Amino acid sequence: MTMMPANLYVNLTKKALKTLGEQGFVPGPHESEEQFVKRFDILKKVKEDPSKFFGSKVFSKWNPDFHNELGASPKWLPLTYSNHGLPPWQGAALWIFETLDQNKIPMIQLRERFKKGKFLFYLHSEVLLHETLHAIRMAFNEPRFEEVLAYHHSKSKWRRFLGPLFRKPSHAFFFIALIFISLIVQTAALFFLALPFLPYVKFVTLLPVMDVTLRAVVLIKDQRILKKALKKLSKIFPNQTEFFRILIRLKDSEIQKFAKEPIGQLLDYIEKEIPKSVRWRQIIAQFR
Repeated sequence: MTMMPANLYVNLTKKALKTLGEQGFVPGPHESEEQFVKRFDILKKVKEDPSKFFGSKVFSKWNPDFHNELGASPKWLPLTYSNHGLPPWQGAALWIFETLDQNKIPMIQLRERFKKGKFLFYLHSEVLLHETLHAIRMAFNEPRFEEVLAYHHSKSKWRRFLGPLFRKPSHAFFFIALIFISLIVQTAALFFLALPFLPYVKFVTLLPVMDVTLRAVVLIKDQRILKKALKKLSKIFPNQTEFFRILIRLKDSEIQKFAKEPIGQLLDYIEKEIPKSVRWRQIIAQFR
């Protein structure tokens, strides 16, 4: 990939924004043009020599082409194969490192087993796509739909649904804690059969089921919102064939807005955002 000199992007033109978008450089919702250019400068240096930023890690050459899925081919994104720091059940991670001047640098880490093409039920290509989506959105702080978007292209329908059920590690740990509490209460009930709290034992044992059920209801609702937003995007960007590439460049409140509001209001919103948002300028430059 040929990286254009940063000084060409002091005043970002439509062509420059389109080129950057296709390379996987996407402005965050609250990122100014100056901050965006500064981040691009840092990531360009990372591409040239990752060891200056990550020390002794060994990086693999790869040629990501996620244009159809993500509208980007981020060939600057560092990739390393290592088991270090990954729990036994985790196959991959996207690490975001922050420099002293608060610039964020992403790095994909895959378990070494992925060199053979697969780990557990996950394919190498599927996991790379998942983590690359997170990397492209690294300037976003929009957690509601992040994991739902990341699992969108999963090969398995069950993974597409169950993958984002626990959207944060804390959600999974909370569920595990409920299971342990349920087991402890059930065990204690065997020894104290006459205690007055026994009618509540059944309720406590149902807590893990209630937690999962609630998360599933919320997930189904959010997936419906995404489908509605995609339908609206298809009408606003009729020249495109893959509207998910635009969807991942929206913040959470915009996804909800595109799902609920009529086309006319959405066009007015976009028109108002373009002069003040480098992100929307890039979306228009790349997809209109």
